[in-house]
Amino acid sequence: MASIRDIAKQAGVSPGTVSRVLNEDPTLSVADSTRTRILNTAKELEYHKAERVNRQVQIITYASRRREMADPFHRELRLAIESEIKKLNLTLKKTLRIETGFKKQDLQDVKKAGAVLVIGNFSLDALKEIYRHNPNMVVINNKQVPDYIDAVYSDLEQAMYQLLNQIRDIYHDAHIAYYGGIREERNLDGKEAYENDARYHAYLSWCQQHDEIPNGNLIGWEREDGFEAITEADTIPDVLIAGNDMVAIGLIQGLQQRGVTIPKDAGVIGFNDLDVNQYVTPSLTSVRIDIEQFGKSAVLMAKERIQKTRQSAMHIVIQTKQIERQSFSFKNQ
Repeated sequence: MASIRDIAKQAGVSPGTVSRVLNEDPTLSVADSTRTRILNTAKELEYHKAERVNRQVQIITYASRRREMADPFHRELRLAIESEIKKLNLTLKKTLRIETGFKKQDLQDVKKAGAVLVIGNFSLDALKEIYRHNPNMVVINNKQVPDYIDAVYSDLEQAMYQLLNQIRDIYHDAHIAYYGGIREERNLDGKEAYENDARYHAYLSWCQQHDEIPNGNLIGWEREDGFEAITEADTIPDVLIAGNDMVAIGLIQGLQQRGVTIPKDAGVIGFNDLDVNQYVTPSLTSVRIDIEQFGKSAVLMAKERIQKTRQSAMHIVIQTKQIERQSFSFKNQ
């Protein structure tokens, strides 16, 4: 392929002038005849300007700053993604938070990015609108994504089934209860829609399959929700499963206030496996969602889209893992 120097030599001008003409530099003062000669020479030599790779990555998250403070999972996930963006020498744009709705300028920023990483539960209409502005898009921690859009998530419904089956295999007569919130889904105008969370849905389905009377408590996602629910409960279940670690920590604190010994009298299991779990007393058994792998997979997929090395969309399911600590044992003592 012809180079800028080849064009400059044949057109009888400097390489710098050729470069500025081909890049349409508005500050360049050059005769129209010279400009035409350069463009015609480039065409004759079949010169193709190298496409500049847009390495900017735009993060869109449904988690407000308050939510990140209340449940560190959302903050840790965003930071894991940001860390991986730096490792792969991509450029991070300012994070867009959706709680107050998108502005027209926000969608323009999305359009200008090399790739877009969408974190959390967005409505199908929202995902389609973002995709319309930028198809180089990866959705993270949301299973409900069209198959033509890249996505990285864990199957929380399957993880809950596995957890419940394992508990039942070990503790045949245990009364198992669930504590958590509902699934909040956001539109681009910031409005929310609600439906049952995958873990709660799996719990109800499992109870029905096993002729168990469900004890599902939709209380919220914060530590205080778990604390209040268990301190006000009439009876204490044998095993308490929380939809996230912050609710589980609240359950532990509430049980301790009631004089319940953990795990002897009641076991507690969380979801996410936050760093704080090992410092709770007793330390919290949890189902790990691999935040670091979320970040690695999502940013690599975004880079592939930027570099056009992959055309077909992928959905990557990251395996969950049970991390046993002091609040619940998977071995019958």
